[in-house]
Amino acid sequence: MPRKPPASAALEPPPRPDPPTPFVGHASIVRQFERIGPSGLAHAYLFHGPRGVGKTTFARSLALTLHCERPKSFPLGYDGTCAACRRGLAGSSGDTLLVDDAFIASLDPSSERKVSGVNMDAAREVVRLMQLRSYEGGRQVCIIPRFDDITFDYVYNTFLKELEEPDPGKLFLLTSDRPERILPTIRSRTSQIRFAGLTEDEIADTLVERFDVDRKRAATLARKSQGSLGDAIALRDEEGETLGEITRRWALACLRSPRALPPMPSLGKDDTRGALDTILRHARTALRDCMAYAIAGESATFDRDALAEYRSTAAALGPNAASVAADALALVTEAENIAVTNVSPATVLGWLQIQLRSVALARVPDAGRR
Repeated sequence: MPRKPPASAALEPPPRPDPPTPFVGHASIVRQFERIGPSGLAHAYLFHGPRGVGKTTFARSLALTLHCERPKSFPLGYDGTCAACRRGLAGSSGDTLLVDDAFIASLDPSSERKVSGVNMDAAREVVRLMQLRSYEGGRQVCIIPRFDDITFDYVYNTFLKELEEPDPGKLFLLTSDRPERILPTIRSRTSQIRFAGLTEDEIADTLVERFDVDRKRAATLARKSQGSLGDAIALRDEEGETLGEITRRWALACLRSPRALPPMPSLGKDDTRGALDTILRHARTALRDCMAYAIAGESATFDRDALAEYRSTAAALGPNAASVAADALALVTEAENIAVTNVSPATVLGWLQIQLRSVALARVPDAGRR
C-alpha cells in the first residue's frame, strides 16, 4: 500500500536532495560488497570514519543501485536513467528514506528551532514509515547520516527493535564520524564498515577531473583537507577570508598571546551547531599543524600557507610549544564532546577560548609578554 507522508510534511515537503557527490577510492569496500551481492546484505550497516570521505555517498549510491531497474554492476552501478533512479535522484523514491535535516525539519515546518540531529519525533516517524509496505515490492532502505549526532539514549532506543529484528525487506544504512558516541547496544546490532581517509592523489585528481580545479590548487586543497573530499570541495568554494583562516588565526592567537582576548570566529545566525562543528575541525587542524611544526618543522604541516603563523606561535611558546599544542588538541576533543550535548554553541566556543589561553599561561607563564 502506498506510503502516506505525515500531514505536516505534506504541507511543505523537503527540498530535493542533491545527487550523490562523486564516490572516490575505498576499493576494498567496493570489492567486499561485490562479493556479498544484493542478496547477501546484512539488515543494518554502520559506516564510520572521518568526515567527508564518502560514507553517505556510498549509502545513497548503494540504495540507488538496489532499486535500479537496469543496474550495470553492484554495489554502485545504478544507471541513473530508469524510472526508479529518476525518482531516487529527485528525492521522491518511496523505497528510500533519507533522514537528513530537511526530512527532520519537514515534520514540524512551523518550528523555528534549528535542526540538530535526529530527535524523538523523527525517530518515531522513521520507525512508522519503515513498517509500511514497499512501493515497488523491493527492499526499503533507510539512510541516517550523522547517526552519532543523537543526544539522548531514549532516541537511540527507539531504533533498537528495528535493528535487533532482521527483516529481509528492510535495510538500514547509518553513518557516523565518531561511532564511540553511539550506544553499544545499537552498534552491536549493525555490521560495521570503516571508511578511511582518502589519499591526496585521489582528492586532487577528483578536483581536477570533476570540478575543473587547477592542478596546483587541487594539490594544495588535497593536502589541507587531510583525507576528506567533502572538505576539499568546501574549501574550493570558499572565497576571500575563509572560516578556516579566521579560526586558525584565533586558535593560534589564544596560545601565542594568551593575555589578550582575540575575537572569536562567528557562529552566524542560522546553523550555529554546524558552524561550531566546522570551527572545531579547523581549530584541530591548526593546532595539529602547530604541534607538528614544533616537532618536525615545515615538512610535517598540512597547511603550508600558514607557516609564518606556526613559526611565530612556536617561537612564543619556546621549548614547550609541542606539549602546549598537544594539550590544546585535547581541549578541542573535549569541546567536541561537549558540543553534542545541549550546551549552546556560543558557550562551547567561549569555554574553549578560556581553556586554550589558560593552558598556554600554565605552561608558559611569560607567553604574550615578549
